[in-house]
Amino acid sequence: MMNIAVTKWIMQRATAITLVPLLIWFLSIFIDLIQKDYQTTLVFFENDINFFLSIIFLIVVFLHMKIGTSEIFEDYIQNTQYKIVANLIISLFAIILPLLTIMSLILIKFN
Repeated sequence: MMNIAVTKWIMQRATAITLVPLLIWFLSIFIDLIQKDYQTTLVFFENDINFFLSIIFLIVVFLHMKIGTSEIFEDYIQNTQYKIVANLIISLFAIILPLLTIMSLILIKFN
């Protein structure tokens, strides 16, 4: 059975590799969307591929952020209670923000 540190290390690398093509897609599409009107943006998210890629991007980026930030907390926060609180806050942030965004995307897609 793998050690939790090894699992975190593998997950960090896996999410980083997954983010490379997703980030290229995200930047190329969203830079273009900034210049478009609201209706065009809605049509973009109604497309199934764009919808699912956006959701995958959100989940992977927040998972990657949570793992990385948690490692920073483990390395630099000496007080155990502060470390627990900091990890709890970043975990909540990494769950709530993508969920709210995904719920918004679902509302756009199915309304």
